[in-house]
Amino acid sequence: MPDAFDERNTSVTTFLVVRRTIAGAVLGAALGALVALLWYWHDPTLSMEMYSDPSSVVKGLYGAERVGEESYAWSSEHATLSLPGLDRSSEWSCVVRVKAGRAHEALFPELVVSVDGVIAGTHQVTNDYRDVEITIPHAPRAAGATVTLTSTKTFVPGLSDKRTLGVMVDRWSCSPTEGGFIRPPSRVLKAAAIGGAAFGAAFALVGFGAAATVGGLLALAIAQAIPLGWEFGIFTAYPDRAAWLAVWIAALTVVAVRGSEWLAGRSFSREARVVAVFTAAVLYLKLIALVHPSKLPIDVIFNAHRLQWVMDGRFFFTQPMPSGVQFPYAIGLYVFAAPWTWLTSDYVFLLRIIVSTAEAVGAILVYLLVSRVWQDRLAGAMAAGLFHLVPRAFEIVGNANMPNSFGQSLALATLAAAVLWPLQPRRWLQLAGFILLIAWALLSHISTLTLLGAILVVLAALYWLRGEPDLRASARSILGALAVAAVLAIGLYYAHFPDAYRSALRVRASASAATSQGAADVAAAKGATDVALPAKVKEAGRLTVAAVGWPIFLLGLAGLVPFYRRGANDRLSLALAALMITFGLFVLSVVLMPVERSFQRYAHEFISRVTLATYPAMVILAGLGAATALRGSWLSRASASLLIAAAGYVGLTAWLDWLR
Repeated sequence: MPDAFDERNTSVTTFLVVRRTIAGAVLGAALGALVALLWYWHDPTLSMEMYSDPSSVVKGLYGAERVGEESYAWSSEHATLSLPGLDRSSEWSCVVRVKAGRAHEALFPELVVSVDGVIAGTHQVTNDYRDVEITIPHAPRAAGATVTLTSTKTFVPGLSDKRTLGVMVDRWSCSPTEGGFIRPPSRVLKAAAIGGAAFGAAFALVGFGAAATVGGLLALAIAQAIPLGWEFGIFTAYPDRAAWLAVWIAALTVVAVRGSEWLAGRSFSREARVVAVFTAAVLYLKLIALVHPSKLPIDVIFNAHRLQWVMDGRFFFTQPMPSGVQFPYAIGLYVFAAPWTWLTSDYVFLLRIIVSTAEAVGAILVYLLVSRVWQDRLAGAMAAGLFHLVPRAFEIVGNANMPNSFGQSLALATLAAAVLWPLQPRRWLQLAGFILLIAWALLSHISTLTLLGAILVVLAALYWLRGEPDLRASARSILGALAVAAVLAIGLYYAHFPDAYRSALRVRASASAATSQGAADVAAAKGATDVALPAKVKEAGRLTVAAVGWPIFLLGLAGLVPFYRRGANDRLSLALAALMITFGLFVLSVVLMPVERSFQRYAHEFISRVTLATYPAMVILAGLGAATALRGSWLSRASASLLIAAAGYVGLTAWLDWLR
């Protein structure tokens, strides 16, 4: 009888899980498609500026070019914009801004415009930009539209550039001319439904309640509708890639959560499950923004080329600076990415996934640190959520400074290991892993080499000053591991660039010599006067607040009160103190150091890198401040809620800047 009862109970549980999963998937699909439909209907206007890569949208347009503030793309003889799935229940008006770009008037071409293969007009093009208006007529039964620009005269620039060039295109926009209900292409609705269904099923399988599932799916549906319905990307293969990302991220999240629970032999707390799913959803939203055709590539192609160099066996390369100095370009990211290249030949996509996933893991580590050491799951969940909203992190990833972002993620993992692992003598396997983690971080970015090394030295000193035997043993282990990792990093990589270091010394020596001979005259000639101390202090403060966002900064200040009351008696508190001390020392050195105006931007960049390396301290303090306020009076709860909402708005704005 007990066996039959257990079997029946298991069957009922399985049935309930399946029913919840199906309900979550259906609800997610419905919300995803409905919100995407309403979002597109709200603003169906399409526009394409030529500062991103237009060739993924318009066949026959070359890559974007820039001259000063002007961005444009050359067309070939024919440039075709395909709009599969365009809703032709309304007439559309397109405007293309073009000019000839020719040396002589006799070479000016005419631009022949065709819609669906039928010539719609011919326009004379000159060396002044003009708007060419194109009408896509009402045709309810049509499955889309095709607009083709044909240049009657083309030219080849020269031997070094053998492209066949037609006209210079500055902007291309389309919008319906009439009101009414305009629907997006079916592939957008399909992708939105798949994204919602994938996460709806994940919410159910992870164990979310009905209210949390509905609220989470509605927020996800609204957020994903923005990039899915953004500009001309809806007519490319982009929605299909977004749907693929949703399915894989949601599935891997369920496997990770349930698998970890099985290994641990217990169910996770509600806060832990929320952090895991929220992190997965943010990862999905960040990736679909990063892979959108409107996203500026900036340095992502550069990083893809460096990964190809590593794959080809070229491991040692440098990065030139405007001053003439060459510094070693660390390859930790590329070495990590190399084994994964068997999955895809799209190195840009691969690097974006790796860097974004590494950053997402950082939020999980923040939650583990706070919930395990301080035994405060709410503060941990708040800190993990705020971790995703830091503007400086968006800026680094958006600009495709991938080695710096990856190095920061490894640095945070190293700090988490120093807090969560005992790091006692004779634990050789643990110490070996710690050494490997440090070395990989040091080999990922030159700033990580400096800043992580300083953080670990300060942390070891704080551990030692506490005087407790286990902390002193950990301090010795940290210093020993750092020393071994530094030797490995220098021996394996940084020692291979003697010429780069000699060039830096020569530049420094020449700068010192120039300063010593007639400093006043040289400064007057160059307009290079030292910046006043108050101005530097003010700018350092502004950069710090901008890096983490003013809502997180205010929550962090509020978190200093409960942090101080706790006392620096535990490993996490000492780690936060180490981050704050390191931040203070480096920023103070920049503020006090005489810096000429011409080099001030390098000082600002260094302060930004210091904030990137130490912002986990501010995020954890902000999480502590938010949790403390949410447990307080109605006034403190309202204030904390407003600041959390403001932090979300700041993060959302930084995310949207990737697409704008």
